[in-house]
Amino acid sequence: MWTYLFMGILLLVIGFAVHVLKWDMLIAGYNTTPKEKKKKVDTEGLSRFLGIYAYTSGGAFLLMALLEFLGISIPPTPVTIIFLIWTVIMLVIAQRYDGNTTRGKEYNERHNKTR
Repeated sequence: MWTYLFMGILLLVIGFAVHVLKWDMLIAGYNTTPKEKKKKVDTEGLSRFLGIYAYTSGGAFLLMALLEFLGISIPPTPVTIIFLIWTVIMLVIAQRYDGNTTRGKEYNERHNKTR
């Protein structure tokens, strides 16, 4: 229960820091990216997306903590597997905010045409 509670709170705090406080330094690899490549990254959209990911994951971990508190035991292996799969999916989707990648360029071209 304590691990789920700690992870939930930590992810909610990180989500708030990235999404609301705009602490872009918490985005992995962003600080080491050259300035010309940073210009092509939609930091506002990426921060929002990562914040929502962290809120959702944090909420799921808090739900697991609540279920454990209520006496419903949940084995950690399925939770870990689901979290890892969810994280990989998030990493693939997050590429759309990076105009330096092929996926990001294609997404941005389609998205800008509809506006």
